[in-house]
Amino acid sequence: MRRRIVVVGATGRTGRLVAQELAGRPHVLLVARRADALATLGRTTDLPARCADLDGLGGVLVPGDIVLSCVGPHDVVGDRVVDAAVHVGATYLDVTGEPAFLARLHTDHGPRAASSGVSLLPAVGYEYLPGLLLSELALDAAGPAARRVEVAYLVDGGLDAGSATARRSLVRALTRPTTTFRRGVHHAETVAARRGEFRAGGQLHTTVSLGGLEVWSLPTRHPDLDRVDVHTGWFGAAAPLLQLGALLSGPARMLGVDRLMDGAVAILGDGDDEGLSTGTSRFVVRVRDERGGVLAREEAVAGNAIVLAARLAAATADALAERPLGDVPTGATDPVAALGLQAVGRLAEWAGLVRL
Repeated sequence: MRRRIVVVGATGRTGRLVAQELAGRPHVLLVARRADALATLGRTTDLPARCADLDGLGGVLVPGDIVLSCVGPHDVVGDRVVDAAVHVGATYLDVTGEPAFLARLHTDHGPRAASSGVSLLPAVGYEYLPGLLLSELALDAAGPAARRVEVAYLVDGGLDAGSATARRSLVRALTRPTTTFRRGVHHAETVAARRGEFRAGGQLHTTVSLGGLEVWSLPTRHPDLDRVDVHTGWFGAAAPLLQLGALLSGPARMLGVDRLMDGAVAILGDGDDEGLSTGTSRFVVRVRDERGGVLAREEAVAGNAIVLAARLAAATADALAERPLGDVPTGATDPVAALGLQAVGRLAEWAGLVRL
């Protein structure tokens, strides 16, 4: 029997797009706090809706549900959705791009979920499903000599359509420690600790280290890997300024500057919906041997990053809804482990990701 998908935070920018992708599907429930907006969304998507806050999720979820969390920032409220899913026995998904929350989910929530027989699949949107998919494909092509994986997330326009919540999440991502995998061990470090260069779309992009799902997932399936680096190219020529800001992030948190930034970006509100039809997302993966030689390379392109995130998340949840609960690995895991590489490739293609 198809499992129920519960979209939490359905009235936010990403949540609305996810709901539209799931419109008319059986066994879907929309959940949010804003009653009027939720009722309107339920009518336009022909989906049932229930008004509840995060503290009331325990009365909404049932064992076996698939909880797709579109709340944010995840560093602030995401743990509450994870706690509710683990307590009830529901499969958890989210669209986070916040490395600090990812680390907490793997190191803190993951073991607890495993002991409860619960599956946690974070970051199934723009961050970080495309990089994970391309990394697996490149590693298959590279063979046993692969030792290093380098992933870059690049974007050309379209970010002006982002929501206030997404901007707050970006502040959290840039001002909290991230995690890298080097010399076979996970290390905490500041965002933008290292710079890189990736060629895509006929241009050379300057990137900075960010961290992501690949850092946690790839070493579990490829124990010979020595290093996994995840970079972002969103900031281009401003990368040196971002590196300086990252070095000051610790003192900034102590002085409360990050909270001021959080409030400032929240005041800006959501971007216009018209921006969702613009922008190009690009993804590049390089696999190297122990001497640094490139063994394999993958590149892919898609449309607007926000739309891609919603389509990927909806497709992943929909695929899991058809999969029996006992067939999904427990603890902190990922779509490739849960669905298989070919299935993830198909859903990514459906979502609009095109390999070049």
